Amino acid sequence: MMHTANGTSRKRMRGDRILRLKTFCDPGHPVNFKGSSFRENVSSLLEFGCRAEGWNGPGTDCWTFQLEVHRNPPACISLFVVEEQVEMSDSLRCHHCTSIGWGRHMVCNKRYHFVLPSKKTLGRSNGPNCEVRETSLLAAVRESRLMSVRGELMHGVVHSNGFGHLLAVNGFEAGSEVLSGHQILDLWDRMCTGLGIRKVSLTDTARKRGMELRLVHAVAYGEPWFARWGYRFGRESYGVTLQMYQRSIEALRCLPLCLLVPQYGTTSRELPAIIAKYQAIAGHSLVSLGQLFMFMMELKDRLPPDAFTTVDYHRITMEPACRWSTKRLEMAAQVIVDALKRANFKWVSRQDVRDAARAYVGDTGLLDFVLKSLGNHVVGNYVVRRMVNPVTKILEYCLEDVPGGNPSHCSRSSSGDTVNVRMRMQTTRVQVRKDLIYLYKCILLGQNLRPAAGIFTVIPTAVRYILDTKHLLKDYRKEITWENAVMANSTIKLLCTVCVRNRGEQEELSQPVTPYEVLTFPGHATLGDIKTTAERTFKEIYLGLKTFTSESIVDVACGDSELILGTIESGSRVVVSGLIVEGDGGQDMYEGGNGIDGLVNCACGVKEDDGERMLNCDFCNVWQHTRCVGIGDGKSVPPFFLCTHCENGISLLPSLLP
Repeated sequence: MMHTANGTSRKRMRGDRILRLKTFCDPGHPVNFKGSSFRENVSSLLEFGCRAEGWNGPGTDCWTFQLEVHRNPPACISLFVVEEQVEMSDSLRCHHCTSIGWGRHMVCNKRYHFVLPSKKTLGRSNGPNCEVRETSLLAAVRESRLMSVRGELMHGVVHSNGFGHLLAVNGFEAGSEVLSGHQILDLWDRMCTGLGIRKVSLTDTARKRGMELRLVHAVAYGEPWFARWGYRFGRESYGVTLQMYQRSIEALRCLPLCLLVPQYGTTSRELPAIIAKYQAIAGHSLVSLGQLFMFMMELKDRLPPDAFTTVDYHRITMEPACRWSTKRLEMAAQVIVDALKRANFKWVSRQDVRDAARAYVGDTGLLDFVLKSLGNHVVGNYVVRRMVNPVTKILEYCLEDVPGGNPSHCSRSSSGDTVNVRMRMQTTRVQVRKDLIYLYKCILLGQNLRPAAGIFTVIPTAVRYILDTKHLLKDYRKEITWENAVMANSTIKLLCTVCVRNRGEQEELSQPVTPYEVLTFPGHATLGDIKTTAERTFKEIYLGLKTFTSESIVDVACGDSELILGTIESGSRVVVSGLIVEGDGGQDMYEGGNGIDGLVNCACGVKEDDGERMLNCDFCNVWQHTRCVGIGDGKSVPPFFLCTHCENGISLLPSLLP
């Protein structure tokens, strides 16, 4: 159980109540979001939070929500929501915006951090009067460096304009004790939907059992793991376009298994055996690598953690407590199964099963020993299930058909079909996982296999393109078409943005400098109200527009006293032109700052910053990826670097001298 550090035993108030994790941010849990913007909705949510005493730093405010994971056994976790004043933060600009292509967005006044802290980073003692101890999360809040928080179960940051980034998701694989990655993503997705967040980016580096999930899921399902929540290709990296990415996935998924075995079978004995085993288990033709991966992953999910196995009578006879032969054990087990069959697949108490079997087996010690050994094992064409009745607390048994077939079918089927069914039952989730990892390493990573030839030369390139595609994006407002909005309840909705000019300049900027915001006006509002509301709204959102003054509405020649109704149609896009004080319109207004756009010219074809590791030429100042110039991730950047173009140019200088 995780508790909020209130430090007091005051009476429970509205902000202290426990909310259900599965319904948090659904309508009415805890609030019905009615605002048209993220700022309005997050303010409504924070009214139901509890202020976290002792967690406030310079320019930050913190609230907590107690979320109930499950009731039996009771388990809760704290969700921290930190409001950060960007002007007082050590990170004025957000490099995640640059990575996803939002570098030309203006710096916002506020950032909101949604954090599910891990038990390790929370570091608080239990009890009614918990004391806050210095932890990485608390230190980050106090020092205003929240963008550098690491190791939490979840960390999402949303700018006040509604654009955000999911920075961390750590489920059971990363040490979570109560929440899986699926539960965390479900919670985050509900929050984004309820709060009216516009777009969310993430960098897909998820791994499981040493495998890159974006590669495994691409081969199995044709899309990344995060696609279950609507995240898709967001931006090019290393010059990999959406078309290159899709073709790489298709190339790997369509690789024929009938050619894989001859190509790699001579250097790997396990590979043909694994492919043949799962083709037999499937009961239908697995033709391509994509079909094989998808079947194995779905089979792994269907198998229970304690998968059923056939009774190993030889192993049982080796136990010290066993004094019977294999033949007598098999006979007693069959008698017990026959007794359970007469119960028509209903649960039967242990005593009733024992009494029914005693009519054929007089040795009660043998019956007791076999009954103890049969739990969750396959005998013939049946699974013998064993459990304690939760009401009577009595041990009970029943029979189940072998999954994937029924007894009558198995008895009439060929011997090959029966072998396939038993093979499926003998395959455990752990074994499927091991086989999947082996195929991943051998086929996709090319470990322990001879160099690829023929059509298989495409594998390394396709794998690299998929692994390079890490920047994913979800547009939560994609389905909203404001152009088709109609006037309702005597209100008018407009999509509004601003373009600014410095004092003394006569020409306005050719492009708006901010994303469009939804502004709502009453039916009697005037054009002057648009200018006033836009000025106030954009001052609240953006740090660089603190001195913005609206002057006119672009392409609208009417006066300020004219009514909106009849002049501008509801749902239209409106651009408000204005002025900012000289000196406030520098590059610090933008998330990308001065940036390096226009100075990027890498051999991979990239012409702008894509968030990957780069270095610049000391002669021409052009930026290139370190990987593209032969400097690996683990290597340090040399103190002096010349790009190929400058290096070749300098090498020609001696020949030009007289």
